[in-house]
Amino acid sequence: MMQPLLVRIAALALLAIGHVQMSAASTDSDTHSHTPYAVGVKTLFIHDESRPYDALAGVNVGVRSLLTEVWYPVDHSSLTNEKESEAPAYQQAIFGDYVFGRRDIHKKMMTQTTFFHLTPQTVRDGVTKEQMDAAMAELFDRPRNAYINAPLAKTDQPFPIVVMTHGDAGSRYNMETACEALAAQGYVVIAPEHTGNTPFALTGEDPALKEGFADAELAKKMAEVKAVLNTDGTYGPEDSYGQTYTPLASSDETGMAFIQLDKSLVERVNDLRAALTTLEQWNTSGEFADRLDMQRIGVMGRSFGGMTTLAALGLENRFVAGVAVVPLVFPDFRPALPKEALIGEEGETVLLDREGDITLNTVHKPTLYLSGAEDALIIGSGIRMAQNFGGPVPSQNNPHAVLRASYESTDLPVYWGLLKNSNHSSFGISGGYWWPELKPDSQTRTFSPDEKFTLVAPILAHEIQQERVVTFFDAYLKEQSDAMQRLRENPFSDGGFEYEYRNAGE
Repeated sequence: MMQPLLVRIAALALLAIGHVQMSAASTDSDTHSHTPYAVGVKTLFIHDESRPYDALAGVNVGVRSLLTEVWYPVDHSSLTNEKESEAPAYQQAIFGDYVFGRRDIHKKMMTQTTFFHLTPQTVRDGVTKEQMDAAMAELFDRPRNAYINAPLAKTDQPFPIVVMTHGDAGSRYNMETACEALAAQGYVVIAPEHTGNTPFALTGEDPALKEGFADAELAKKMAEVKAVLNTDGTYGPEDSYGQTYTPLASSDETGMAFIQLDKSLVERVNDLRAALTTLEQWNTSGEFADRLDMQRIGVMGRSFGGMTTLAALGLENRFVAGVAVVPLVFPDFRPALPKEALIGEEGETVLLDREGDITLNTVHKPTLYLSGAEDALIIGSGIRMAQNFGGPVPSQNNPHAVLRASYESTDLPVYWGLLKNSNHSSFGISGGYWWPELKPDSQTRTFSPDEKFTLVAPILAHEIQQERVVTFFDAYLKEQSDAMQRLRENPFSDGGFEYEYRNAGE
């Protein structure tokens, strides 16, 4: 079992490079100007001294270091100065802040990672190099709906918490729109990057690696990490866009690949635990002291983060409810493994329980699923799993067959939305969302490859995701009765959103 975490936090002020200056009056155009709160944002590194830097990759030195984003509620009045002619009281964040103002890393992210790609092979016919370069430059300077280090809103009640976990080869902004929407409605959202499974991890920007860092003991431990970093301060091999492991890329028909996958899921859950320990420490002193409700904690994630969400709901009691977006779940492959590979009470596991159900395929807490009806990646994986290990086979009428079986077998509250004409990226912050005019907007049907269709507009997919996520957590973290009623309704039925629920009460 995991030992108690010893986490130290090094807060980090983001670079104010190339920011868009806005007058106080112009803040009314902010997306969240008519919500209860504006949104503040902080970037920091979490240090979990109970683990080495990247054990899954055999880097058993240093300290586990997680680049992390926190979104939180801010009073609208905090953003304005008395004179409208003056600059806003706090700097508005831009996308480039996610990479510490480094255009070289931004370009790597946009051209060398499969999820974000803006390359000649991944754009519409006729898109020129000049257009792609201009699009990347515009994204770097694009304002976000959040303000750097703005003060936490003043209320009499503490704020509930949501932890966000990104996908395979993803980053902490993979559910940015949902994170901002939650903060604007009164949640504190924390999103750690899973070092080793995030592209070009910017560990070199960790303050603990900088000269003169105040905590000399931690700096000494972190100094060992310098040797494994690239010359540009990123981590991981260049030929795999900085990934030291890509657990979902393996196609091992014997089932042995699931051993590594299980380890990676447990490591990810421990990263989420480190994030919770960070918030517990924040809740004892400083600006966030006594402002965080550590009894009302949710978790959400997309893709591999959706799997991590389901794992966390089973392994970590502090999580009350969760949202899993386009997750992959499996049939029971354990008969294909040697018995000694299975795990009993001697350790934590998500997939390899010696007895009982697979944790990943079991509903443990109130859960919301969001799936794509044309998610070829998840559906294709489901078909291959069924061929190799048995279990229900995905079909046109039941594209997510194993998830359907889990949904139908639980006695706990569970909700499920299936968006027509959406694929694996539709709910994500990626190329199609950033550049809808440059990226392809059509694909072939998963079960009718001769038929082509137009993908749902990313803005609609994100609107659905934001509304459902906020409503779900309002119901199960804030325990609002009107939110529970809204959660049983489907305001997006005209947009091709199929929605159902079980055990949700009346």
